Amino acid sequence: MERVAAIETALPSHVETYFMRKDDARLRRLAESRVDNREEVREDHRRIRQAEIVLTIQDKRRREDGVDLEDEDAFQERRRRIRERLLQRQQEEAALHLRKLRKRRSLKRERLEAEQISLEEAVKMRMEERTVETKQIVVDKIQEDQEIQRNMESEANIADVDTDDDVYEAEEYEDWKAREIARIKRDRDEREARLTEKEEIERVRNMTEEERREWERKNPKPSRKSKPKWRFMQKYYHKGAFFQSYPDDHAGTAKADNIYARDFSAPTGEDKMDKAILPKVMQVKHFGRSGSTKWTHLYEEDTTDWNNPWTYNDVLLAKYNVKMAGMSAPIAKPKGSKKLKDWKTH
Repeated sequence: MERVAAIETALPSHVETYFMRKDDARLRRLAESRVDNREEVREDHRRIRQAEIVLTIQDKRRREDGVDLEDEDAFQERRRRIRERLLQRQQEEAALHLRKLRKRRSLKRERLEAEQISLEEAVKMRMEERTVETKQIVVDKIQEDQEIQRNMESEANIADVDTDDDVYEAEEYEDWKAREIARIKRDRDEREARLTEKEEIERVRNMTEEERREWERKNPKPSRKSKPKWRFMQKYYHKGAFFQSYPDDHAGTAKADNIYARDFSAPTGEDKMDKAILPKVMQVKHFGRSGSTKWTHLYEEDTTDWNNPWTYNDVLLAKYNVKMAGMSAPIAKPKGSKKLKDWKTH
């Protein structure tokens, strides 16, 4: 109760001002420290008084026991020295307590100042974060309004587009009709050509040997175009797969170009030179480069001894090969497992 009364005296609760409301917690801690210091001082005083009371009781006992008056002076001197020592100890303890109290107050003051600084920094940081959040909210709102405005303008622009789809409707219908008639005629011709070819194939299959030979004589196969002979070590260039004389689509929309009718096997550049007249060491690709090779083609590097009887292509070697494993029976599709067949049938 005394502690509560002291705190109430140092910091009354019925007085409410701006400064006390702001520093209420720190002032109350300071008041509590003062009350603790006051109790420590009272405890020291009580301990000293108790020692004096003990000495007084001992004096009374000595008087009752008949202590001589001659020893009274020595006793008083001893009491005086004891009091001096107690007083000196009390002063030393008071000075030590005062230093501890000052140090404790200094540490508490520094701690309170650090707490106040950290609190102010936290408040300042929070204010900056709220400012940034407010700016971001404003930016998002502006972007949303701009997006809505752009959508409205785009919808209006789409509605305002002036197309000429209906201007030449009759002419476009006639063009479409002509294209459709041409497509129908082309499909009919292709269908008739397929049927004619199928009938011709069936008729040839049903011919006798004499009739087929007569038919082949009247309808000879077109001779294949002879391939030109390439030069020694001539490079190969592909002619390309697009816009050829026979386009991929059956409608024939992709037309041929005269540039693709050229002879792509003709030599160009350094291939026009006859490399066969060069020395043997120079008859390689990329001569003189780090990635060049000394091999030209596999035919010249073949080490097969054609004078060996094992390389003869005669009847005896053919009979021997037939007797080897896997050479007599033709290669057929694997039969598969019986379980798989039963599972498929069920």
